[in-house]
Amino acid sequence: MKTINLVDIKAQFPDGEFVITEISQKIDGAISLQNAKANPCLTKVSWMNDKNINTINPKELTLGLLVLTPLAFDKLRSANCNFLVVSNPRSSFFKIIKHFFSSAKKPEGVEKSASIHPSSHLGIGCYIGHGVVIEENCFIDDHTVIMHNTCILAGTRIGKNVIIGCNNTIGNYGFGYEKDEHGQYELLEHLGNVVIHDGVEIHNNTCIDRGVLDNTEIFENVKIDNLVHIAHGVVIERNALVIANAMIAGSTRIGENSWIAPSVSIKNKLNIAPNTFTGIGATVLKDTAENQTYIGNPAVTLEEHKRWSDLKKKLN
Repeated sequence: MKTINLVDIKAQFPDGEFVITEISQKIDGAISLQNAKANPCLTKVSWMNDKNINTINPKELTLGLLVLTPLAFDKLRSANCNFLVVSNPRSSFFKIIKHFFSSAKKPEGVEKSASIHPSSHLGIGCYIGHGVVIEENCFIDDHTVIMHNTCILAGTRIGKNVIIGCNNTIGNYGFGYEKDEHGQYELLEHLGNVVIHDGVEIHNNTCIDRGVLDNTEIFENVKIDNLVHIAHGVVIERNALVIANAMIAGSTRIGENSWIAPSVSIKNKLNIAPNTFTGIGATVLKDTAENQTYIGNPAVTLEEHKRWSDLKKKLN
């Protein structure tokens, strides 16, 4: 079992405040706070947020290291713990896990069952899983992982350190049709591609369509969950999160640092401003304003939703 000295953890957080009662304590893993409440865990690290302050009796808590905020520390300083006091305990906790206890090793190589067109480029240190198809004229940059049974269609460009899960389809044509002279729907030619920038992560069973004229583009550090549909010509700016079952219709732009919640539907050709937060199941039918939360169907700001709720109560 791997064990870590507290002094080694302390060296990774020069800006954090350590309150240590036993400097020789060794840590051999992590535990949830819920389990730690019931079991003394002198060799484990855990974390807590301020919401849990009043649910913890410090006399009943024993941990090798607890990561928490200054407010929580004031309440729990008498617990039988060593403490790391930081502004964002969840982030710091998972940095400890990743740095000291992660067993995940990034794979490399190409599985025999993968099919890569000879005109496509594959960078160094990549992994291409079982049953992956990469069509002609694709560009896959260094240290990118593409997992099993994912299809990357012609002309797609993918940056460095991208992780793409299983069963995704990236770069197929979108749902764009126009009636001909006989009133019959014909598929529009899709001349654009999909461009995925560095550090993007795409989980499983997601579809990202190529653009009609312009590219569909996913910028740096965007994270996309399972079962998401991103239509033709969508642009998602850096550091946005798109959660499971979300649907983003064509030619919409998602601003950076936005949070698109589970089962959200976003109408085509909208501008979702930076730092927009959406509630679960919201249906967004108009442009949003920066730094606002939108909920409901049709989606409105949280403040507007409260006003309507108050009005309904008065009418009833």
